[in-house]
Amino acid sequence: MTELSSLVQAAADTAGAYGRFPVIGARAAVWVAAEVHLMFAAFVLGVPMFAVITELIGIVGKDAKYDRLSQEFTRLLVFAYSATALWGVMLVFLLTTLYPRFWGHMAQIFGLSMWIYVSLFFVESFTLYLYYYGWDRWKAGRTKWAHWGLGVLLNVWGTIVMFIANGWLTYMMSPPTEITPATLPSEVQLWNALANATWMPIIIHRLIANAVFGGCIVAAYAGYRFL
Repeated sequence: MTELSSLVQAAADTAGAYGRFPVIGARAAVWVAAEVHLMFAAFVLGVPMFAVITELIGIVGKDAKYDRLSQEFTRLLVFAYSATALWGVMLVFLLTTLYPRFWGHMAQIFGLSMWIYVSLFFVESFTLYLYYYGWDRWKAGRTKWAHWGLGVLLNVWGTIVMFIANGWLTYMMSPPTEITPATLPSEVQLWNALANATWMPIIIHRLIANAVFGGCIVAAYAGYRFL
């Protein structure tokens, strides 16, 4: 009986909890923005893996063609990052305007991790531009190894960002068992919310999926350049 009353209380007074979006509806609008953002995010997380690997092959094997290939991959990332950020902003805008209560609930729980996420995104962007525009300047000797280290850092920042976002996603799918509809956001521990039952499986899945997606992009671009 107590659980039933909690559910009724949680479902009550929902006026204004959801917004409206013309033609396709609010849920479809959020879905489109999230899907497009996810595709670009997979691109900017998967392709750097191959860029770092091909650059390393070029350094160790002293083969300039691998270095040029890696630089070509990175050139694609510069444009893809802008699209990723644009659709990410669009997604947040839709969530805050169409689902304000939901977003407010999530922000109360994951507020600290959201600040870390945004900060790391700026660090990641700075690392990318430094990595790309420093290519010709740091192309020999120890400076080339330092440049390759920037590529490794780029992958590290992107992976951490993905870890954080996966925590938000999986919390909605598998919240900790002690959380009920009556639990206030202030009572939820950040780490317990992030490290839920499906957090690590999704991380492993997305790491592999990003590598596969990045490989498809790399293969398609290599085929285009071959033609």
